[in-house]
Amino acid sequence: MDGIPPERTVTDSWPALHGRPVLRRTVAVGLVLCVSVAAALVVRGVNALTAGGTGRETDRDRAERLAGLHPSQHPGVGRFYVPVGAVYTHTSDGAPVAYLHYRLGGGRAPGLGDFLSAYDLPAPGPVAPLPADLLAALGGDEPSEAPELPDSPPPPVVTPSPSATSATPTPTPAESPSPEATPAPESGDPAADPADPADPSAAPAPVVAPAPDPVPDEPAAPDEPTPDDPAPSHTWTPTPSPTAVPTHAPTARRIYVATISGGLPGAADIYIRATG
Repeated sequence: MDGIPPERTVTDSWPALHGRPVLRRTVAVGLVLCVSVAAALVVRGVNALTAGGTGRETDRDRAERLAGLHPSQHPGVGRFYVPVGAVYTHTSDGAPVAYLHYRLGGGRAPGLGDFLSAYDLPAPGPVAPLPADLLAALGGDEPSEAPELPDSPPPPVVTPSPSATSATPTPTPAESPSPEATPAPESGDPAADPADPADPSAAPAPVVAPAPDPVPDEPAAPDEPTPDDPAPSHTWTPTPSPTAVPTHAPTARRIYVATISGGLPGAADIYIRATG
């Protein structure tokens, strides 16, 4: 048709591809590989940038953190337990409260002993009734009573304080020893008097005239240090300053351990109530 330009193809823009189908296929495959590699690098870079983010915190994370059992609160353990039940809510006065339920299979799987050692918890104590609000929150087959761990609230999370810098030395001048005047021996004591009148060979003791009293209107000049006097020394006493301040008040938690009847050694159900 007159007036309509002919359709252009890739070979028209790249004359070297005319009559060379193998080269055309090679170029097409190379372009596809380049695009795929570039897309993979972009995806990997995005994942690397977002890997360090904490993401959205769930109620389970808040409950674990309030009870002091969140993985971030025990970085050196290298393992952590995931609760099968977690409830995070607030009391009527607005205080946060968390309820957690852990189930340990025992046997070859980690059991009660590993759980207590991982979170540095003491051994269970005497049997105590479970709180009514814990039973209502979890709403499962919890027992009415179970051995309770001794009261051991988790330590508060601390952050370095801005004032926790190097200790500021406070100079404390040390007092230099002052020479004490040696009292003159009494003349009535023949043993202490060097000039004994009974000894003709003894020389008469020199008479020392008393020093005149200083004028009261003029203050006495300070003693100038002599080469023999030691220079005054300073004792540096560091001023203590707090190294860390708690970011929140310590939480109170109660932990109950109920062994699973007929289960493997170490199998147990752990129920936790924590308040902030």
